[in-house]
Amino acid sequence: MQKISPSMQDFLHISVKQVNDHSLRAVMPVNERNCQPYGLLCGGASLALCEICAGMYSEHQLQGTNQVALGIQVTGNHIKSAHIGEQVSCEITPLSCGQTLHVLQARVCNAQGELLCSATITNAIRPNPRHTPES
Repeated sequence: MQKISPSMQDFLHISVKQVNDHSLRAVMPVNERNCQPYGLLCGGASLALCEICAGMYSEHQLQGTNQVALGIQVTGNHIKSAHIGEQVSCEITPLSCGQTLHVLQARVCNAQGELLCSATITNAIRPNPRHTPES
């Protein structure tokens, strides 16, 4: 997969800590790039974290194929806030990974393991538009 830089992942300083066939775990600092004016993590940044991590999980599952994952839906609930200076983690687990859709669960937690945001992400699985078949 060709990396486009700088990406939203780079801008938000999202760092993948672990990925396997069953889950993905990443962390993101809460800083001036993703906070509301009064120093709390912006809900949109939490959802961006969830969608980016879900996309990376799907891409991991699609390695070795000529397919890509395209986010088509994110639904989330914000339960608790995080403050500037904290670090949050996002864990992605699959609910269903079929040939055309991946439905994933995301949990964003603080360092104490408290749930901050819960989201469900749907990725459409499509042929890679940049792939050209070998002649």
